[in-house]
Amino acid sequence: MWPVLLGFSRFLELLSSSGAVPPGVAAGAVIVGAGYGAWLIGGWGGPPVIRVLDDVGLAFFALGAAFCAGRAAFVLRGRDRAAWVFLATGTAGWAAGEAMWSYYDLVAGTAPFPSWADAGYLSFLVGAGLCLILLLTASPAGTQLRVLLDGLIVAAAIFGAAWVTWLETVYAAQGHDVVSVAFALVYPVVDIALITVAALMCLRAAASRRPYLALMTAGLVAIAASDTAFGYLTATDGYNDHHDIAIGWAWGFSLLAFAALAAARESSVPAGSQTTVVSRWLPYVPVPLSAVLCTPVLIAGLGPVFVAVAVIVAAVVIRQFLILGENRRLRAGAAAAAPAPVAVSPMLDELRDAIDHSGLRMLYQPQFDLHTRRIVGVEALIRWPHPCRGILGPDQFLPLVNQRVLMRALTDAVLDLALDDAVRWYAEGFRIPVGVNVFAPTISDPELGPAITAGLQRRGLPPEALIVEITEDRLPADMSGTRSALEALRDSGVRVALDDFGSGYSALGHLRDLPVDQVKLDREFIAQILTHPTSATIVRTVIGMAHALGLTPVAEGVENAEVVDRLREYGCRVAQGFYFSRPLPAAQMSELLETQRRTHAATPALLTRGHQTQ
Repeated sequence: MWPVLLGFSRFLELLSSSGAVPPGVAAGAVIVGAGYGAWLIGGWGGPPVIRVLDDVGLAFFALGAAFCAGRAAFVLRGRDRAAWVFLATGTAGWAAGEAMWSYYDLVAGTAPFPSWADAGYLSFLVGAGLCLILLLTASPAGTQLRVLLDGLIVAAAIFGAAWVTWLETVYAAQGHDVVSVAFALVYPVVDIALITVAALMCLRAAASRRPYLALMTAGLVAIAASDTAFGYLTATDGYNDHHDIAIGWAWGFSLLAFAALAAARESSVPAGSQTTVVSRWLPYVPVPLSAVLCTPVLIAGLGPVFVAVAVIVAAVVIRQFLILGENRRLRAGAAAAAPAPVAVSPMLDELRDAIDHSGLRMLYQPQFDLHTRRIVGVEALIRWPHPCRGILGPDQFLPLVNQRVLMRALTDAVLDLALDDAVRWYAEGFRIPVGVNVFAPTISDPELGPAITAGLQRRGLPPEALIVEITEDRLPADMSGTRSALEALRDSGVRVALDDFGSGYSALGHLRDLPVDQVKLDREFIAQILTHPTSATIVRTVIGMAHALGLTPVAEGVENAEVVDRLREYGCRVAQGFYFSRPLPAAQMSELLETQRRTHAATPALLTRGHQTQ
């Protein structure tokens, strides 16, 4: 048992050094966890003391996890908040169940079956499961389905192997009592499912989410180990001599507490994670092991193992058919959209992989009020950290998806990334809108508006937290559908900006026909207002026209102070460009906002006035 304790200690030290967990808290947890384990192993104080330490001590470990999960729920917002609320409720339920068990064991001397303690323990499985489901919904729909199918494959394979090694013994020990059998099997079966989903999410998550998902997975593994040992020892009447299995529960809840702390401190910038070989092949690793262990049982007589094997086969077949079908559709779309399908197809598959496995990242260009010099908004800019080609901008990979092959999936991924970062900024007190350029072919999609509204509501964000930007020279031919979609967005409270105004041939017609709130002047005009009189006249006229129409003009591509002064003379209030700041990752954007908050005594008032200019 000591190597296990040392391993957990080293694991927490590594997480502390990475910044996911405060060093002082990590050190304290290691000391408490190691001391608790040493006391149980050493048997200090004799059996009566060990029984009290086992029963009452575990309730405090679970309460600590519930407190940390509650704190994460208080700090986070939207879907993440709901996820940690469920985990806090589940761990608090487990603590209540352990308190009831302590009463039965230490005071009453006997425990009914089933009891209120069992209800408390089961509430943890429910809470942890709902927590993982909500965290999984942060991924695109395709990724969610793959994770669930892969989880089914792994869980079924592990269950088959576990049955032939020890679960059958537990099952046989319960006789024909249906309730006893159900309680004996529910813990290991649900534990396997939770661990599998958590591990797959960890392997396929963005880098910013991996620390707390790794902690959560490790915590569930430790709890499952103790659940398994308890079920086996209880079935074989050997539990009274093995109170040291409580160490797994204690460390498990400690790790869940760390997961909650790490989630609350989570970095808001995904570092462009790529799908690894491990994440691709992990679902199939337990399959041959299960086959080797289960084959003799299948030969001897088909029992519950047959069901597990059948589930494995069905899930594998369904998953592979899904992937093959997607590949056919993607390659067909690429062949129609690109002159060199042989060269494009692999890159299209890589892009799909990046979308499904959080391989995209966002940068943010701040927008400044030219009078207050305060940040009043940000524009989200998508980037693809390609493993071989380096950082790719949208112009380098959008041609791959312009035939609607991946456009909706890419749009959903960009919106999710931007709104997740907006949640953190709002939680930090920065109520600034984030502008997201919605890709042209999806603008008239009737499902876009409801999806955006649902995404905002799920995260607890107000509609004004988002500005949908549409590029003037890439608008689809279906202007009627585009107008209806934009009107629906504005009716819901989401604002609309016409991006790169003046880059197309029908700019004035679009300004007349489309319901917009902002006009973003193309950088080509802004760059020439000091040297090209015609460009200066156009910019000044568009700014005046925007004000006359009740719109907010925003200047793009501002690169020097002289342009800022000229724009201020023309009446332009909001601008963005390298003169103010280059595009920044979300974490650096938070630092810039915090720096401004510290250096402006009247920050709340300034932010409010800047927000209203939008």
